[in-house]
Amino acid sequence: MKRLWTYLRFNKTEQNGFFVILVIIILFSIVYSLVRRNDKKDPIAHQVRVFEQSFHDSTGLVDYPNKKFSGADVDLEEKVVAVQPGAESKKEGTKLFYFDPNNLPTDDWQKLGLSAKQIAVIKNYERKGGRFKEKSDVKKMYSINEKLYSKLEPYISIKKETATASRTDKTTLLYDKFETSKAEQIDINICDTNALMSLKGIGAILAKRILKYKEVLGGFCRIEQLKEVYGVTSETYDLIKDNVMVSNLEGIKKININQIDANSLGKHPYLSPKDAKLIVNYRDQHGNYTNIEDLTKIGTLSDLAIAKIAPYLIFENDSR
Repeated sequence: MKRLWTYLRFNKTEQNGFFVILVIIILFSIVYSLVRRNDKKDPIAHQVRVFEQSFHDSTGLVDYPNKKFSGADVDLEEKVVAVQPGAESKKEGTKLFYFDPNNLPTDDWQKLGLSAKQIAVIKNYERKGGRFKEKSDVKKMYSINEKLYSKLEPYISIKKETATASRTDKTTLLYDKFETSKAEQIDINICDTNALMSLKGIGAILAKRILKYKEVLGGFCRIEQLKEVYGVTSETYDLIKDNVMVSNLEGIKKININQIDANSLGKHPYLSPKDAKLIVNYRDQHGNYTNIEDLTKIGTLSDLAIAKIAPYLIFENDSR
């Protein structure tokens, strides 16, 4: 124990140095405490911090869309405006009146008591497509605080848009080019790709499919056959049906049912290879067909298939 005490015991010089360091530490603690206390009570330092925050907010409006103005910001803003030329007259000229906030001119916002910074936030919102649909939407603007909204709320009067007007505007945007230049009636048996592309809903690819199907079919007998073309939906057909017609039936290709072979007959869209073979086999067994009713004797052909293929057939004793 005595040996340990010899390490902890200070001589006279070491004791004096220890007390000097202790006094310095105490003095620094007292000075630091006084400086902090004075800084908290200093109004200039507080105003500098408020001004820096207000300046940051004014230069970052778009970056903080959901931030509300604090009371300190509003107070400082009013003080700054007060020293600007003409600002006093604007504050004195504040006048409340009924207004629609949508597309309200800047001058009217100023008459309601809003500052240039508050108006800039609203105009930026409108430029991005924003609209006020009800009173509470005005309150959502972060430049409008509770106190200002309470003052404006009784005078806000928003015009309601009717659903009919909204639909009319959308329809005008979508079909304006079609309304201004309506397509004339086109004979789908003699038209070309460009003529088909002038119709609503018909592009280059679909126009080529229609012409290809006409060749395979042998020509259109009625406009309803357009529905059989791949890509012509019910909606597309409804768009074009009033602008197409079939007036030229002379160019329709006919099939002599008593001379054609089963392979060639099976290439027609209205007959399957199996149907074509049945027709040819029945002809070979019972002789030539004299009219369309003879096809019903086969028994396996549906009435619909016979009705669809009939306009494209000729018989040995047919003069067509």
